Amino acid sequence: MKTFLLACLVALFFAGCDRSPVEEFADEMLASYEISRTAADEASLQAIQRYIQSYRAMNDRYPESIEELESALGTGYDLEPYDYDPGSGTLTLR
Repeated sequence: MKTFLLACLVALFFAGCDRSPVEEFADEMLASYEISRTAADEASLQAIQRYIQSYRAMNDRYPESIEELESALGTGYDLEPYDYDPGSGTLTLR
């Protein structure tokens, strides 16, 4: 009898929920991933901007393109999420 009552209570609980706990957990995990990814992109943005300033100090000019910037940086950075303005040396997140 206790098992039946417990099963009924669990069924009522899940019937009253719009979403399952698994769906809610998955959404929280995805949101956490996006937050960490954005934080990583912003940290990389700051590091690359410092590099651009150093590049200008050494070469009296900004890199002419994102490709030149990418080849100068090497393989440590993915420049896909950024836009680069060679006239001002500005790098921004898309």
